[in-house]
Parts: sequence; structure tokens; C-alpha cells
Amino acid sequence: MPTAPVLVKTFVPAIISLMMVAALSACSGSDDNSSAQGNQNPDIGTDSPSVPVEPTTDSDPGNDPGSAPNNPSLPSANLLPPLPATPLSPAPGPDDEPTDVNRPVTAINRFFLVEDPPRRIEPVSAFALNDDDFNAGTPEPVISAPNGFDTTTNAAPYFDGISNREVFAGQTLEVLFRPLDDDGGLPGMFPNSLPEGASFSDNFNGTKTFRWMPLQGDVGITTITITAVDSEEPFYRSAQTILIRVNEPEDLSTIPNFPPVVNNVRNHTVRVGDPVVFELKGSDRNSTYPTVEVPNPPPGATVVPHYIFDEVTVLRFTPDEPGVVEFDVVARDADDPSLTGSSTVSTTVEAAAEFVLPGKRLRALAGERDFHLGFAALQGFYHQADGALYSDLAGLEFNLVSTENSMKWGYINPEPGTFRWADADNVIAFAKHYNQVVHGHPMIWHRQLPLWLYETPTNTLQGHMREFIDRLAQRYGDDVAIWDVVNEPIADEGGFRPSLWFNAMGEDYIDIAFRQARESDPDGILLLNEYDIAWDTPKTATLFPLLESLQQKGTPLDGVGFQLHIDAKFDLFDEVEANFQRAADMGLDIYVTELDVAITDADTTEADQANVYERILDICLRQPRCKALQLWGFTDQYSWRRGQSPLVFDAAYKPKPAYFALQRRLGED
Repeated sequence: MPTAPVLVKTFVPAIISLMMVAALSACSGSDDNSSAQGNQNPDIGTDSPSVPVEPTTDSDPGNDPGSAPNNPSLPSANLLPPLPATPLSPAPGPDDEPTDVNRPVTAINRFFLVEDPPRRIEPVSAFALNDDDFNAGTPEPVISAPNGFDTTTNAAPYFDGISNREVFAGQTLEVLFRPLDDDGGLPGMFPNSLPEGASFSDNFNGTKTFRWMPLQGDVGITTITITAVDSEEPFYRSAQTILIRVNEPEDLSTIPNFPPVVNNVRNHTVRVGDPVVFELKGSDRNSTYPTVEVPNPPPGATVVPHYIFDEVTVLRFTPDEPGVVEFDVVARDADDPSLTGSSTVSTTVEAAAEFVLPGKRLRALAGERDFHLGFAALQGFYHQADGALYSDLAGLEFNLVSTENSMKWGYINPEPGTFRWADADNVIAFAKHYNQVVHGHPMIWHRQLPLWLYETPTNTLQGHMREFIDRLAQRYGDDVAIWDVVNEPIADEGGFRPSLWFNAMGEDYIDIAFRQARESDPDGILLLNEYDIAWDTPKTATLFPLLESLQQKGTPLDGVGFQLHIDAKFDLFDEVEANFQRAADMGLDIYVTELDVAITDADTTEADQANVYERILDICLRQPRCKALQLWGFTDQYSWRRGQSPLVFDAAYKPKPAYFALQRRLGED
């Protein structure tokens, strides 16, 4: 069986180790994926849609979930024990139930929307560091190496002269990081995360300097972790954490009061006649909440405060003609009203006819083949300026929708006994309105977990995991046809990822999660979802033995989710076809769950991108067990790889050659 990657010198207090896991987990709001050829570490109403939605036909799969599970039941000897009668964490209750949206704050008139109860949730760190932790000295570095790497012949890189540091709020702290390698060579380095307002600057002499002026909200003990990378083996690394104690000065007036800023608002393209919504936010490093004003709103606009966040103002208007709409936004300091920050917001308005496309819609073509073509829905898209256009095009083009972020544990259950269901509920409502199948993502993942999980006793983690799976399935099982039960359990270098779950239960956590999912949702299609497994990689070498082991155990696994976060130079199509066939030969269904194709340099074009999209779709359509292909988003406007234009619609919702390539291939025999 595959083994976990080598971990050496793990002489780090448990709390610091967990902090590093959480820091790595917080690096991205979306799945973070590495690819050898892709991205490197990844209102209430009944108005008709402006874009016509084609009627569902008998050949459109709509809400038909597709193939039945391969393992509808388990041997009785393998059933899990009952969940505890007394929950390990408080169960959802009436106080968590969303309520109707009845204010002018959304861009949707197409279907019914709800919102969570009005409570501000600011999770407190589960890692309550204290003076004893600080005085214990700098933690030992955490050394990681690929499986089979001989650490006795190559010394790990390290940092010279590192120690914990202390500073008063309002003072600037500088820490020099100098990586060394006794074998020669100059190690690389990168920060795992930085506090707000901090920088990590290159000195162009092999060193970098961390600079930070902590303010009022930073008083206490925080950490930073910088990783040194071996000059010869990029996966041979030394992660060094230091503790920083921020003290409150006797004279608080010595802490500078910085002016607030208006958070960046990207440009949007919207349609004439659609509601346009902007959630305008101000930020203040001094830990106060600025007020946000709009001195020159568009004609007919409503400007209302956000129902939870004092620093957010919601502006909504309906443009009646094409053109450019501009208005100013001012953030005003809570302590000194003379301190302000400002920004100008510009929006392009186009006629609805500009978004009507030639030929049949993608979902209609897919439906004629009893195939599912899907996308991952941006969390809270109905609160975006272009939310109406986004929802109509997504409903028109796709018969499958996945929850990009709205079902992740850290969002849904940020504190014990607190649940946020509204965003996932709204995706379900969207799917019902447009007759789409729902793909739930993910039940269990090593990232975007609530901080409180890290302070629970290790021997309770299995119970918490099962409890969350059950709660998710009990609420959404009737509406979700497909589940990513376990997401990304394999390490980049092969073996099992040393996650919170693996560290607590070993590889058995995967089997346990699937069994609980089957008990909680007997009819759901249950997938293991992973990236960099569609072609031959160290991860692939772990995947197939894992699948065989799960099948031997009787694990209720129905299929494999293949993430393909790739680029326009991708050419390993034979390997993709072969690995799809390997899964099919095991009796497993195949789902392309997360497809995007980045344009990474000037040597690749949109035509190259279109070719990759078409080739992947072709492989899927020719493989009988490939049930669905799903884009990770559909417009570059909201892609997690936005700077690389990876999707089939551009940021202004104009179709790219890749769109027409999919349209053409779906229409062929």
C-alpha cells in the first residue's frame, strides 16, 4: 500500500504543527492544485430571464442523477456504529435557518433567495498561543522530502540566525531571512502566509526581509512561517515558524491611525434591464469599521447598509441603456471622520442582444447524448454586479452545477453550533429553477476547515467527520445527486497527504467517510475527487492501488472525480484516455469534475486552448463510463486562475473559441 511522505525532524509543539496546517489551508479560497502542465500551486420576483432558457426535453437529463451507485448496500459486518445519541458538536437548529431576502440587495429576479440570520462571525484562532509558547523559543523546522529521497546524502536547507521576535503595536518589525544549504547551492524561499500589511521583500543577495507594523488588532502572539526550498530537489523543504509577540504601548496615541481604504471593485459587464448590485466595502487596518458612502449614485439607485457588516454598503440600480456607468465610493474613518479613502467604480452596460449566441446551447447538445455538462457556481453570485447575467448564461448552457465553496465545512460550520446554509440553499434553488443536477463539493477535505476542529481531541475527529457528513447529507441528500466525498487525499509526491484526517485515522478515514456518506444518502453517487491523476504522476501511482484497496474493503465508491487544471500546452491525451480506461476497467464511473485550461504565456493562443478543451471532451464522450464533464467556473471574470484566462467565456461574458469547440464536438456523432 502507498505510504505517507517522509517527515523528518518533527520536533515541533503540537500547536505549532496544527497552525502550519491551518496556514497552508488558508492560502486559497478555491481548491489549490498543482499541475505539471497547468497551474502551479491551485430578489424575490417572477420576471422571465432576459436570455431565453430552452425548454427541457426528454433527452435533457435535467435532474436525473444518471447511473445508479455501484455499491447500493454494504455487508452488515462492515457497517459503521451508530452516530452518538448526544452530538459531539451542537446540531443545527431553528436559529440557523435562512430567511427570505426582502430588501433590494441582490441581482436576481429569477428565483427565490434566502439569507443567513444576521450575525457577524469572526472566528477566533483555535491556537491560543501564550507567553509560555513564546518563551519556549523558536520551534524546530519541519523538514519534508519526497518518498524515497535520501536525506542522509543531502542536508536540508535551513535559516541562519532565526529567533522569536517582540514588538510594540505601532512600531515596524524587520526580520532578515537568510537560507543556507551546507551542500552548497542557494535555496529558494517563500512565505506560507503573511499578516495584513506585511511584506516579504527580496534583497537581491540571497536574503529576504519580512517587514510589518502591527496595529491594535494584532496585540498578542502571532506566527509567520517561511519555507526554504532545496536548490536541487524542489520538494525537499524546511518550513521555519517564528513567534511574534505584539505588545500594547502605554501611550495608544503612538499607534498611527491609517486612513481606511475602499476595497477593490473589479470592472463588470452587465445587461440593460438587469438589476446591478455592488457590495461596497471599506477596510481599516486599525481594526475599526469605516462607513461607506456613495456621493453620486446612478439615477434611480438604492443605497442601503448591509444587514450584517457595518463596513459594507449595498448599491443597486437597473440600467436602461447601453454605455458606461460610473460612481464614486468613499470610506470614512470611524475615529477621525476627516480620514477617508475613495475609489471610482466603472461598469459597462450592453444590450441583451449582445449575449445571444448562435447554434444550440451546450446543455441541449449534451442532453441529446444523455450527458452532463456542468460548471462550479461562484459562491454568492447573486450578490455580484453581473449576477443576473451570470445566472442566466449558466442556466442556459449547463445541466449540472457544483458548489464551488458554499458547502465547504469551514464556511458552513465556522463555529460549533453555528451553521450558514443560505448560500448552498440558493445554489439548490438555482438548480431547480434551471432543471440542473447538483454535484455537492466537498464533504471531506484537508483545507478550508473550521479552526475549532484543530483544538478538538484527536480521538473525536472521526466522530466529528461522520457527524458533518451526516448533517450535510440529511439537509441536501434529496437535492444533491453526486457527492465529492473525499477531496484530494493524495500528496503531490505520492502517498497519502498528511492531513488532519490522515494524522488522526490513517488511510482508514477515506473508507469511513464513504461508508458514512452511503448511510446518510443511500442513493447518492459517491466520488473520490483528486487532481493530477488523469496522466502519469506520482499521485497516479498511489491512486489505483488505493482504489483497489477500497474495493476490496467493500467501500461504497461509485466513481472517480478527475480534476484537470491544465494549460493550453497540455498534450498528454493518450495518458488521460488510458487512466480513464483503468478506472472504467475497475467498474468505476468517471467524472471530469474540475476542468480549466490556462493560457500561461505568449506562445499559446485561444485556439490552442480550444483544442485542449475539445480533446478532453472527446476522450470523455468516447468513454462509456465518463458520465459528466464539469468546468471549474465558466467565465474568466471569476476564475481562481483569472490572470490566465482559463475558461470558455471571457470576463465580459463573450464566448471564446473553446466554447465553440465544445459546441461543435457535442454536436458530432
